[in-house]
Amino acid sequence: MKKLFTILVSLLVTVSVYSQTYEVNKFYPELGGYVIKTDGTKGVVVAMQDQGAANWSDAEAMVNDASKHDANGAKFNDWRLPTIDELKLVYLLKQSIGGFMDTYYWSSTWDAYGAVWILQFGGNGNQPDNESARNVFCVRAVRDF
Repeated sequence: MKKLFTILVSLLVTVSVYSQTYEVNKFYPELGGYVIKTDGTKGVVVAMQDQGAANWSDAEAMVNDASKHDANGAKFNDWRLPTIDELKLVYLLKQSIGGFMDTYYWSSTWDAYGAVWILQFGGNGNQPDNESARNVFCVRAVRDF
């Protein structure tokens, strides 16, 4: 009976460790960033610092450069540019997350005319715009967990 109890307790501990739940609007070092969207166990985190400024194709390459992330973010190599909808979520949480420039940020979303959607993080922001991929804007990576 004692052996069965020990097995059940260790199983319960194992399940609780692997069923961590996460909340939106909270930083999780083990995920490498700040949760912007989740169903409780899976979701999207945003990096805690900008990866720099670049044209769109260079921005895609920058997101997985470990030297452009903080110590927590540098542990991951599955960063990507956010969709325009994810970038809107980041904008809504920008005060909590911190570290944003008062300028435009790239998304990964293209419009029907061959331009990329960007979002202004300064002023009253949050109105998406579309721009040529040749222009230079800020980069803030996201990753799925």
